[in-house]
Amino acid sequence: MSAPAATDDAGPVAADRGAARAVAGLAFRQVRWAALGWSVMFAGTIASSALSYVSVYPDAASREQIVRATSGSAGMGMLLGPVSEIGTVGGFTVYKCFVFLTTLGAIWALLAATRLLRGEEASGRWATVLAGTVRAEQATMATLAGLAAGIGIVFVVTTGVVLAIGRDPEVGFAPAGAVLYGLGLASAPAVFAAVGAVTSQLARTRRLASGLGMGVFGVSFLLRMVADSGPGASWLLWATPFGWIERTRPLTHPDWRPMILSAVAVAALVALAVRLSARRDLGAAVFASADARELRPFGLGSSGGLLVRLEWPVLAGWLAGTALAGLAYGVIADVASKAIQDGVNDMLDRLGVHGSVIRQFFGVVFLLLATLVALIPAGQLGSAAEDEADGRLTLLLAQPVRRRTVLLQRLGLTAVAMVAAAVLGSLAAWAGARSQGVSIGLATLVGAGLNVLPVAFLVLGFGAVVLAVRPRLAGPAVYVAVAWSLVVYLLASLVDPVRWLQTLSAFHYLSLAPAEPVDVTTTIATLAVAAALLVAAVVLADRRDLDH
Repeated sequence: MSAPAATDDAGPVAADRGAARAVAGLAFRQVRWAALGWSVMFAGTIASSALSYVSVYPDAASREQIVRATSGSAGMGMLLGPVSEIGTVGGFTVYKCFVFLTTLGAIWALLAATRLLRGEEASGRWATVLAGTVRAEQATMATLAGLAAGIGIVFVVTTGVVLAIGRDPEVGFAPAGAVLYGLGLASAPAVFAAVGAVTSQLARTRRLASGLGMGVFGVSFLLRMVADSGPGASWLLWATPFGWIERTRPLTHPDWRPMILSAVAVAALVALAVRLSARRDLGAAVFASADARELRPFGLGSSGGLLVRLEWPVLAGWLAGTALAGLAYGVIADVASKAIQDGVNDMLDRLGVHGSVIRQFFGVVFLLLATLVALIPAGQLGSAAEDEADGRLTLLLAQPVRRRTVLLQRLGLTAVAMVAAAVLGSLAAWAGARSQGVSIGLATLVGAGLNVLPVAFLVLGFGAVVLAVRPRLAGPAVYVAVAWSLVVYLLASLVDPVRWLQTLSAFHYLSLAPAEPVDVTTTIATLAVAAALLVAAVVLADRRDLDH
């Protein structure tokens, strides 16, 4: 009689597992394209850094020059990470990519976790999931498993590229070091995805959950900066996830021990998130919020005002990040320019930058700022797609407001944010440079900042067309387009046989001011194409049925 009982009991268990697998699969589908886009950016940045280093510094004498130029610079260590092993291919590659890649990966995973957990719960879709056989803790674990699979894409692609370029005798990365490097870069998003999972249980809204997570990120990043300020503070590297990654020294003296801390931290945070999800009611949070609040009427009188009210915290974060990036690059302008030798000039000539060393440096800086500005539409277009999928756009259109008006307001707000980011980034870069005694005109850098806008508007137009045709792909499409453009532009500039690929990069149509004169004809043509794409997007969106 016991055998049939076991068979009967197996039905609900199998159903639970099947539902959990479905939840994990859905979460993976929601992040896979963004993960692939970040993977391409990670891999391309690493490959271009390593290959350009062996080209620019081919012998011990030239590498000794860059070591002398950067030695003793605590500021560079605080801003960009470890500089002690910059005289080797592996040390330079880690130094060049460390802060940039770990920061982007951590923020992406943190926001993805809060969107998949607290965001889905706030939208009401979590209630539908829990109406079946799957329990809250199972759904949380399954969602994080799907996100982990997306982070796994980053690990596999990045590690594969590092292994491939490491086979070049001039690069010479050991296979074990390449695997550790890929694991380290993937550990930043893994840790902060787990942080986002915990804050999604603590806060009642996605906005607060993301804010708490970004607070943890900020403290972790600050601890890493303090740890790199001098030898006496290096012990603080053990107190931050960024420090664990730094201490692995994967491409010079690999140390696997810090990755144990990362694994323990991820496991502990995931276990805490799952436990908290099982102990609270649907829609509730560990940090209770008041059910009644004083009326805040700002933005409630119009669709445009409502859009500003909802999106200003995210856009303010982008503006602050761009300004901080500009300030950081300005502060290191003097030290970085001293590290530029004749070999670097050859490489910069391939990118099309000329003139004084300072102007060459800022030409490359504004290529990086252009990347940040061009990524702003990703979040805005992704939010527009979510509003449509969740039914919020339907409620808004029930009022006397036209659909094209709502889209134009979204595009207009995004454009204003892009202009503000370009100006703030250039102002901050000028202030940072002036603080170090670097003489460069304010108007010159502001003009260079405004020069990045035509390409950014081109990306916005492309994303808007995708939003009009396939809303759910709009955000990922922008990430992939920007990552592709940056990677292809850098690699095609350095590798002659594939130089023709540059024409497929949006950044090919960007004059790297102030190191290169602005091509007025190209700028006007780029703006015209961007305008045509935006008009097409509005027309197509107005004719399409709402996506539910």
